Amino acid sequence: MNLADKIREYVLNEYVLPLARRGVRTLIIKAGKIHYELGLENRVPAVVSALSSKKFIDLCNEKLEKLGLTIKLVRKGGSAQSTTTTLVYTIDRLEKARALAKPSQRQTKETKKSMNEEKARRIISEYLGMPLYKAKLNVCGKYKEFDIVNTGSRIVGDIKGFTFKGQVASAEYSNLIEYLFIMERLEKCTGEKWRKIIVGYGRRKIFEDFARRYNPWLEDLEIYFIEEDGSVRRIR
Repeated sequence: MNLADKIREYVLNEYVLPLARRGVRTLIIKAGKIHYELGLENRVPAVVSALSSKKFIDLCNEKLEKLGLTIKLVRKGGSAQSTTTTLVYTIDRLEKARALAKPSQRQTKETKKSMNEEKARRIISEYLGMPLYKAKLNVCGKYKEFDIVNTGSRIVGDIKGFTFKGQVASAEYSNLIEYLFIMERLEKCTGEKWRKIIVGYGRRKIFEDFARRYNPWLEDLEIYFIEEDGSVRRIR
C-alpha cells in the first residue's frame, strides 16, 4: 500500500466511518493532525492531496453507501504545504443527495450565468461610487489576494457566491470568518483603519444568517448582497 492509500484508509476508518455512524454531518479534517498521527515527516502536501482527491471521496462513498450515506468535499482552506490546511466535508443521506443533485447543479449553472465575480465587482463599484479592483496586499509579510481593493480609499474585501441549501452553512461561515480575520490582520500590520467589505451573491439567506449569528464579533464589517437583477441590498 502506497502512502496516499495509507492516508486515505486511515482517515476513512478513524474519522469518516465512526463519525458518520454517530450522526455527524459536517466533518472537518486538519492536515497537520493527520500528518502527526501517522508519524510522517515533511509530507503535508501528500496528506492534503490524498484527502482532497476524487479517489478518497469514491473510497468513502463505497463504504458509506452501505449506511445510506454519501460524502462530499465542500471546502479546502489553506496552502497544500501548511499543517493548518483544513478540509471540510459534508455527510448526507444518500436519497436526499440524489434528489437534490440535479436541481443543485442546475441552480449553480444558472447562478454562474447570471452573476460572477467580475460582474459583482462592477456592480459594487458603481454602488459605492468608486473603482474597486482585484489585488494582492501584504498582510504581515505574506501576500493575500482580495477581490475588492482600493488602496487610496483604504477599502478591502472579498466577493463570495454561495448556493448551499442546507440548514447550517458551516463551511461558508468558516470561509467568511477566515477572510474577516485576514482583513483585521491587515489593519493591525499596516496600523491603518480599512473599510472591510463582503459582497455576496447566490443565496442571500446564508449571508443574512451569518450576519445575525456572528453580529457581536463582526464590528464594522459591511455585508452587501447582489440580487439576480443586479440590485444591491445592504445586509449589515
